Amino acid sequence: MVERIRLKPKKNGNCSEVGYCKPPTSTQFKPGQSGYPAGRPKGSRNFKTEVRATLQTPVKINKNGRVRKISTQRASLMVLVRKALNGEQRAIEHLLGLAARFDEEPIGIVATGVGVNDRAILDAYVKEARASEAGVTDPDRNELTDDTKNSSQADGSPNERDYGLISVSSH
Repeated sequence: MVERIRLKPKKNGNCSEVGYCKPPTSTQFKPGQSGYPAGRPKGSRNFKTEVRATLQTPVKINKNGRVRKISTQRASLMVLVRKALNGEQRAIEHLLGLAARFDEEPIGIVATGVGVNDRAILDAYVKEARASEAGVTDPDRNELTDDTKNSSQADGSPNERDYGLISVSSH
């Protein structure tokens, strides 16, 4: 059988091992050198940042004889509201669209897809929640054990329930 002898490259000061995932040091990026020098320059801002900066710049307005500084965003909304109040249909539609888009409260609960059984469960839950807020307890429901009843009454606060890891308080 023939033995294979592997020759190791000479290690000079300027030569490094080259191979898979080991490119020559002369072709590697130097520290601080970009891989795409013709790309976006440092410090340039994207469109979203530019729009935000533009909307935050202050403008002077004359309101009731007084000159005030407000943001461009607020001034444009005031103009939109004024146009909507004057009856311009496009301004009304745009204002209502903005209100629907940025309103945090849901407009209404859509009941599509809720079956009869699910509706009964939800109604029972609402009824139970209202009864617990009023302090009325149903004697037929015995979910809590005696030790959890005693521990919640020991606190002196009737609105707290201790469910092991989770403590629920309704205020």
